[in-house]
This record gives sequence, C-alpha cells and structure tokens, in this order.
Amino acid sequence: MNSEYADAFLLANSNQNSIHIERNEENNSIYQIRTPFQITFIACSGGSEQDYLSITTLSANQSCHYQLALTDHHRQYNAKNLHIHDYFELLVVLEGTVRQIIEDKEYLYTAGSCCLINRSLYHLEDYAGSARILFIGFSVDFIKNLFSTCNTADFSQEKVIFNSDFYRFIMNDIKNPGSKAYLDFIPAMGNQTSVDMLHKVNSSLMEIMLHPTFGATFQIKGLFSSLIASLSNPEFFHCTEMLLEHNSDALIFARISHLIEERNGRISRDELACQLNYSGDYINRIVNKFTGLCLFDYSMNFCMKKAAYELTHSKKSVSEISAELHFSNRTHFYKLFKEKYGVTPKEFRARQTPASREMP
Repeated sequence: MNSEYADAFLLANSNQNSIHIERNEENNSIYQIRTPFQITFIACSGGSEQDYLSITTLSANQSCHYQLALTDHHRQYNAKNLHIHDYFELLVVLEGTVRQIIEDKEYLYTAGSCCLINRSLYHLEDYAGSARILFIGFSVDFIKNLFSTCNTADFSQEKVIFNSDFYRFIMNDIKNPGSKAYLDFIPAMGNQTSVDMLHKVNSSLMEIMLHPTFGATFQIKGLFSSLIASLSNPEFFHCTEMLLEHNSDALIFARISHLIEERNGRISRDELACQLNYSGDYINRIVNKFTGLCLFDYSMNFCMKKAAYELTHSKKSVSEISAELHFSNRTHFYKLFKEKYGVTPKEFRARQTPASREMP
C-alpha cells in the first residue's frame, strides 16, 4: 500500500503486501517496495470533519480498497509523521489541491501538477477539500530496466528521453544516492491537453491493473513511458529540479518564471494567480524578492528577449512582431525595447551579423 494512511501493523506483518513499513526512532516511516511498481489512487470527499479518504492500492501482487477518516489523517499531518521510500514516487494531482510537506517545508500542488520524489526525502501529503490524487511507485530495478530498453529501441527518437530532466534525476539518484532533491512539474498554459492526458493514464492504469490480460505488463510499461515522455516535453509541462536547501519561495518563483517565459512575458497577474493558486499580490512580492523588479518589469524582460530573437532570426516586420507580442501601441513597444537594448528595434536588427540571422 503506497500510502502513509495504511495500517502500519498489517503492512509490517503481511508477506502478501507490496509495501513493507518500518518505523524509525523519530516515529517516521520507511516504505520498502516489494514489487516492481505500484499505484495508489486517493479520492478525498471534501474538507469537513465528517469527510474521508477513499484509498485504492494496486500492484501485480495485490489490490485492496479502504477508507480513512480525514480527521485521522489531519492528525498525522499536523504531527508531521513523515515517511521516506526505498523507491521513486511520482505524485500526480488529478483534481483539487494538495499540501505537501517535504522535510520542513510546505508546498502547494494544484490540478495537473506533479512531483517526483527521490529516495532521500521525508514527506507527507494533506488535502484541503475535494481532491483526486495518483501516486506511482517505481522500484529502482524497474525504472532502470524501463530506461535501458531505449538502448535497443526501434526508433531513434526514443533515445531523446536520455536528455530529459526525468532521466537524469533518476540516474543521478541511483548512481549517487543521498541527495535530497525532487522534480516539480506544472502544466504548460498553452497546452491543456496535458491535464487530460493525466486523467487518461490514471483510468487506463486502473483498468489494466484491475483486469489484467495477456500483454498487461507491456501495456503498463507503455503507459508509464508515455507519461514520462509527456512530463519531459516542455510543450506539455514545465520542470524544475529543487534541492532541499531551496526554500518554498524559490519553487514558486521558478513556476512563475516558467509561465511568464511560455507566454513571452505577456501574461497578467490575474492569469498567474489563477494558474498557480496564489494571490496576485503574493506573486508580485515573490518576483520582487528574487529580482528586485515588479511583475510587469520582470515580464517585459522575457517579452523583449522574444522580440530580439524574432528580429534576429525571422523576416517579420517590427509591426508584426509588436502585434504578435500584443502591443496595441507601437510607440510603447519601441520605448520598452530601447530601454532594454539601448537601440530601436530597427537599429537592433541592422546590427545583427549574417551568421546570427540564420535560423537555429
């Protein structure tokens, strides 16, 4: 049972269960996986004292379903009874909002976001209202073998995964265990099909694992591979590697920067607030803390960078570039560009060398 909500006594004393739990001296739990992979699906009914968690755990060895009163889980969370794994765990937020303690810091995960935890981080999740969450546990041998198949893959494009943050994160932890780190994923604003994909993967995994037939193992490996490929594609998700020494504000700033860059600086404070589930004032304070700039000025750095790229690598007119960057006032665009680069857009283009004009 891939969850801190399970009955530790039953898990520790049953050879049939896919996760073995032990307690350390600090009363935190150590989870040891006994199967190549395992998933846990959790549905939280709401946020009142009468609500509960509905938990389904599935592996090739065992499937079970049980419920836990939400108040009981809140007590565990408030007591910070954290746990650690001897495997990699991917948290996938399908609906709602999840609060996650990683060591001594708390983070907020909203629908569509994911978190890959390595084997050295103590952590615990909590729920504030209705939510649906998927946890996927990969044993070290399973994830190594999944990646190793790329060496003999029929399609050369499959080897692109070796350049991904996901692959590097896994292999670094396997080769040099002990680093306290995790990967943070948020969906790209321009491709909301990423969230739909997470729901489809969850439904397919549940269906196959509840009703396995010939080829089920290959189907599951295919679903995991598809999920990892999507998480590694910047068109679908923005990825940030976080070390334990980074504070929670650093993660929020990284998320803000990813979304601003995706939109070439043309994103409002309200849009960021809606996407990240933080107030606009708080987002502005985070940006100012890390850059000394207000949100608008920081965003304009990305906007002018995009303008400079288009002036260098495209044949679009200045008016076309200005319009694509959503400037209704061309004079305003000229003013901001000159403040950034010291010359007008036309002068900037004239100064570019022939080599720099070539498309990448």
